[in-house]
Amino acid sequence: MTTLVLGATGFIGSAVMKQLVSRGGNAAIGFVRTDSAAKRLSRKGVAATIGDINDSASLRGAMSQASTVICCVSYVGDDEQQCVHVNQHGIRNVASIAAAVGVERLLYISTAAVYGPGPFRDLPVNGVPLKPLSPASRTRALAEKFVRDAGGLVIRPHLVYGSGDRWFLPTLTRIVSRLDSIIDDGNAILSVVDVDLLARSICKLSIEQQFRYGSTLHVNEPVPRTVIDLLEHHARETNWTRPQNSIPRADAVKVAAQLGLDMHKIDMISLDHWFRSRLY
Repeated sequence: MTTLVLGATGFIGSAVMKQLVSRGGNAAIGFVRTDSAAKRLSRKGVAATIGDINDSASLRGAMSQASTVICCVSYVGDDEQQCVHVNQHGIRNVASIAAAVGVERLLYISTAAVYGPGPFRDLPVNGVPLKPLSPASRTRALAEKFVRDAGGLVIRPHLVYGSGDRWFLPTLTRIVSRLDSIIDDGNAILSVVDVDLLARSICKLSIEQQFRYGSTLHVNEPVPRTVIDLLEHHARETNWTRPQNSIPRADAVKVAAQLGLDMHKIDMISLDHWFRSRLY
């Protein structure tokens, strides 16, 4: 069996590649966009192919070599045109070509942000209608449909941390530092998952005897974490000093507006976002 990882040098993709290589017994190929990324994989003894998910020729050539495709490609920024290009058009291309070349198993790493702002508590998969707010979340919700329609498995982690995290904990600590306070004593409950644990689950799901065709799963650590727990863990692991003050959410919203902070991110760290989840 050959597994192709799209986005093999990204945050989640590189963790998936590490799991595949350590598991052995099956061939793994990394699909990357640049020569430098391909060389990084080659130095680790990993086969690499260069292309783009919106370039049908390079994508078809790579996917034709694989029985399993794990798509870790996403754009999470605010540029709506890029969101459409990567998350919508690109993933539609992935799903279409996977079906055309006979890929046996397609997995797509999405996000629980497709549900919208919350609060959510012990939410099962599709427990509420999807209400994605940002361009990134809206286009990833569309991408999910393309993948499921092609018989693929959609994996929805919520917040992913660990080696290489440039988004979740940096955003959390930056907002708290700007506010110079935590919100509501940091009592909001969040579903999170370490990137290596997520990657291990992705790899296990890719080889399950009864593959979950056309399905969606939450994959997070089974027990959610409080914001204060996450902040204190980060402080212990780094030189960051967390603020000792706490302010109510209503006051935080006012201060955030004055500082020009993203209200969606305030919601992320001050409202419960707890999804019924497990690791595999």
